[in-house]
Amino acid sequence: MSKILASLSHKKELLAGTILGLILGIILYITNPALNDIHIDLVSKPNDISSTTTDTILPGSIAPDFELLDAATKQPVTLSQFNGKPVILNFWATWCGPCKVEMPHLEDAHTTYSSSELTILAINYGEDPTTVLSFASSLGLTFRTLLDETGTVQTRYQVRGYPTTVFVNTDGTISHTHIGMMNPPMLTEQIDQLLIH
Repeated sequence: MSKILASLSHKKELLAGTILGLILGIILYITNPALNDIHIDLVSKPNDISSTTTDTILPGSIAPDFELLDAATKQPVTLSQFNGKPVILNFWATWCGPCKVEMPHLEDAHTTYSSSELTILAINYGEDPTTVLSFASSLGLTFRTLLDETGTVQTRYQVRGYPTTVFVNTDGTISHTHIGMMNPPMLTEQIDQLLIH
């Protein structure tokens, strides 16, 4: 009889633990936009009065220029060299699960819009070229991957989670910023907006 009671008690503990884990998982999912596809237009939230990056990522503002090394060619790449062309900046890291899911969607967009002047620049945060290139190779990525080793560009664009995608119009202004993974229809919608701007 005591074995039956002990077994029931153990099952109740397992059930309680499972329920608690499920509740915590739901809370984490809801409160962390990087884990879901919630569409977020960023607003200015200054963290530091002395910060010079307060309004840089608002739609309609000029996308800050930068210079980063291309992981494959080791050559410097600037945003300004793409003036007059629509650009997608994707901020990511190899350890980011949603980034790994999203990257093939970006590759599909890169292929689909290859006849346009659309440029995709995947800006990696703080990882070495070997890690970045291995990741890109494993997913068959052919768009450019840039190295933001010190996080300077991430800071300038106020990246708060991965992935974060910034869409830049042909006139150099920011069209849209999205935190979290984008699915193909979401990407297509934003790219189409860039191409008609």
